[in-house]
Amino acid sequence: MTTHEYDAIVVGASFAGLAVARQLRGRILLLDRHAVGAVQTSACGAPLWVPQALGVERSVLQVHRTAVVHTPTRTVLYDISDVPYCTFDYREFCRGLLDQTGARVLRTPVTRITDGAVETGLGRFEAPCIVDCSGWRSARLRGAGDQAPGAVSFGLETVAGYQGEALYFWAAPGPLHHVIGWIFPTGSTSRVGLGSYAGDSKLKPPLTSFMDGLGLVPTRYHGTYFPSGLRPPTAGTVFVVGDAAGQCLPFTAEGIRPALYFGEQCGLIVQAVIDGRLSLAEGLAAYRRRVLAYRWAYRRLRWAQWTVQRVPRQWLGGMAEIARRTQRRWWPRYAQLGRLRDRRGDDLGAAGEAERTARALRTGARSDEGRG
Repeated sequence: MTTHEYDAIVVGASFAGLAVARQLRGRILLLDRHAVGAVQTSACGAPLWVPQALGVERSVLQVHRTAVVHTPTRTVLYDISDVPYCTFDYREFCRGLLDQTGARVLRTPVTRITDGAVETGLGRFEAPCIVDCSGWRSARLRGAGDQAPGAVSFGLETVAGYQGEALYFWAAPGPLHHVIGWIFPTGSTSRVGLGSYAGDSKLKPPLTSFMDGLGLVPTRYHGTYFPSGLRPPTAGTVFVVGDAAGQCLPFTAEGIRPALYFGEQCGLIVQAVIDGRLSLAEGLAAYRRRVLAYRWAYRRLRWAQWTVQRVPRQWLGGMAEIARRTQRRWWPRYAQLGRLRDRRGDDLGAAGEAERTARALRTGARSDEGRG
């Protein structure tokens, strides 16, 4: 089998993979079985500052300054105008990020990811830095088997001819307590979906019933599983980013923003490894430290997800109202979570912090040797 060598290989060319690749310089390979931007599996909503910071504002379809939450007992409106959200075109967003990379892109299925190598339908590719952004099934590619039951949620979405101004959410819209619903307007149409915290993938009948109740007609469907809790951010000498590392936020199921943020941070650290400013071991340690610094946020959101699945349905309206009244306390922190650097800014921040982490690790190692 033919072997090809690179400085870094990124597996997966969606949000996480592109965020990594746009930070890298050198001989970089970006692998995906699909064309970039061809397979949308999410509702494609994020804070407006996300596409602005990445320089892909032209992908924005609609800006939303209000969120509406429907519960079995009441409807609650949230003013999010201080940090508005947007819906965007997936292909335009991804192609805009791709234009900012210098990576070689190959369309090919990836069959195995190991330390220092990736095996594909086009041969074996080797690099000192491997980044796995291949999605929730990535453990199989690394020979780790299937994930444990209950480790993932599932979402199914379609497009309907509905126009609106807000982002609309439903808590427990049907007989299933673990299901949430949403409508994300995108201009002339809307993305309408259901998500199961329990990982139930048989959502087409309840989604059809949900839409019937709203007088909407489904068209094409897309759906996927997404992790509901952090997984290890490294595996051997492989960096793991996005859904492959369980970085989708629990409760809100927001996966795009953390994939972009941790992808950016990983890319900056990997570039420091390529440049020789960090060893591979130091880079892996720095990336683990960066991800695990957010454990508190994931634990709180995981607790919120656990709670809404178990409290009586009639409590959900009161809980939503309490969240609205206390919005000033939690909304700014949540809406700015994983803040990205402006595209025009320098890229020394995260890499510099990684180097400081490396120096601390080296100092600690020397201190341990001295005590030994």
